[in-house]
Amino acid sequence: MNFLKKIVFSPSVLVLFDQAVFSGTNFILTLFIAQKLDIKSFGLFSTIILITYLGMSITNALIIQPFQVSIGKILQKKEYYVFLFLGQMSLLFILILLIKTIVFFIPIPIVYKILTNTFLCFTIGYLVQDFFRKLLLGIGLILYVIIVDIAFLILVIALFYFLKNEITLTTTLWIIGISNLISSIPGLYFIIKNYEKPASWKSFAEKHIIQGKWLLSTAVLQWSSSNFFVLVSGVYLGIEALGALRLVQSFFGVINIALATVENYFLPKVALLYNESAAKAKKYLLEITLFGAIFCGIFLSILFVFSTKIIVLAGGEKYQNYAYVVKIIAILYFFIFLSYPIRIAVRVLVLNKIFFIGYLLSFAFSIISFHFLLKYSGLYGAVSGLVINQIIMILYWQNQLKKNQFQLWK
Repeated sequence: MNFLKKIVFSPSVLVLFDQAVFSGTNFILTLFIAQKLDIKSFGLFSTIILITYLGMSITNALIIQPFQVSIGKILQKKEYYVFLFLGQMSLLFILILLIKTIVFFIPIPIVYKILTNTFLCFTIGYLVQDFFRKLLLGIGLILYVIIVDIAFLILVIALFYFLKNEITLTTTLWIIGISNLISSIPGLYFIIKNYEKPASWKSFAEKHIIQGKWLLSTAVLQWSSSNFFVLVSGVYLGIEALGALRLVQSFFGVINIALATVENYFLPKVALLYNESAAKAKKYLLEITLFGAIFCGIFLSILFVFSTKIIVLAGGEKYQNYAYVVKIIAILYFFIFLSYPIRIAVRVLVLNKIFFIGYLLSFAFSIISFHFLLKYSGLYGAVSGLVINQIIMILYWQNQLKKNQFQLWK
């Protein structure tokens, strides 16, 4: 029994459990919202999610990512935790001022102005909870993180149940925003419990500014490269098309989690082999790629063949006409899968700069081509643009690997 307890309560198992709770909650919540809202409202919800992701990319680049690298070297840890919290709150305050200013000075349809406070509640709640989750994970307080995620799950279930007859876009945003804020209380308790005046804030800020400048530009560019076609499709094709595209992307997000897990698991193994021999590392990477291609190919083929049943199951009958989006996204994910062994190789060789250049090239293509692709090909054009983005990055990264005598594909 003691042996089983050690396994069950080991940090690695607890992290996996928490990831399952967090990812499963968000996945099921997205499907639930897609079924309860009409297509236009879900499209607006998807737009808000994408804008929130941009805010998360910015705060992570300036606060969380430098923290993840610096925490082991800092002695005044309690001061540092308070500095991080105050830094996050300052960025959120700037975000509120920015949004309020935009709404005040720029002519926006009244229907969107009414959503301003609701949008702020949702976004601030999302970013606050994201900050505390990553802070607590970074310092190994996994049980705190599990409490946060389970509290969020209980709250959204309870609130959606009590408001089951009044589920609209507005109530959905309020429910998720409030649930995120309330579930973040354990994180706030941790900060209060460990409060120390951040006397060393200048040295902390200097470290974050030095690291954050590069990380911020990369994060914004990566977000733009990944989401530009999706956002612009809402302008060109209507908010309903954006909602359908985001619903399918959310469904395929399960694959993203699996690919990220595989990358994190196999990267240290490939790096260890590379220290022994580049040839061994290359051979191992090709072997796991071919093995993974079989399973990925079978899974994507099933999604392609049964696309209509899958999208109706995910979003309801109203999405039946968008079954073709599942097919083209399945093709996109084939190219995303192909990029992962190359990404692993780039990280093993510590060629971090070429990540930035790869995303820069793909975003440049997006800017040049989006009008033609969306005007003449609709959602096919949007996904085709995403596919070409992947191909551009694959070819560029592969070329750089070749220059460093680590060519995967010939």
